[in-house]
Amino acid sequence: MSKGKEGPRNSKKTGSGVDAFIRAVEQRAVKNHAQQQSTTHFILQISDDFAFIRLRDLRHPLRFFKQLSGTPPIQFGTSGFRKEIIDDANPARHYTAFVFVGYWLPMALGWLVLIAWEVLGYFRYGLRWSPNDVRCGVIGLKHGRTVRREGATVLAALIESELKN
Repeated sequence: MSKGKEGPRNSKKTGSGVDAFIRAVEQRAVKNHAQQQSTTHFILQISDDFAFIRLRDLRHPLRFFKQLSGTPPIQFGTSGFRKEIIDDANPARHYTAFVFVGYWLPMALGWLVLIAWEVLGYFRYGLRWSPNDVRCGVIGLKHGRTVRREGATVLAALIESELKN
């Protein structure tokens, strides 16, 4: 996949907002289960597709950190997402990033990562604090912990219940 400065050149919107996001997560979870792949595989896949988190690029730190704030390969827009969690044109990216963090880290450490990320964003984006991003991140952290305990198949229902308008 070719990469531009902000992300892959072939980034695309796949559909209309939260409903398309739920369908995409559900399809990946069903496929993951059918192929008897691990929940970790599922988390890595959705993180790559929806949040542009690619652990394989950790050996290239500049690329890795650029990707974290870049445009993911698949985007969904804001349609149907709760207004209280929308901060930019792709809330699924921020949410998925913190599902990833919540999956790997205990809640207290996840909170630290969330606050550190938001503080960096505060300075990067002109001293603007985003309570919507924090709300979205906290939901993602909780959902990541739940996926770790219960598996990939619960995530679409969690999104439906807490992110959908």
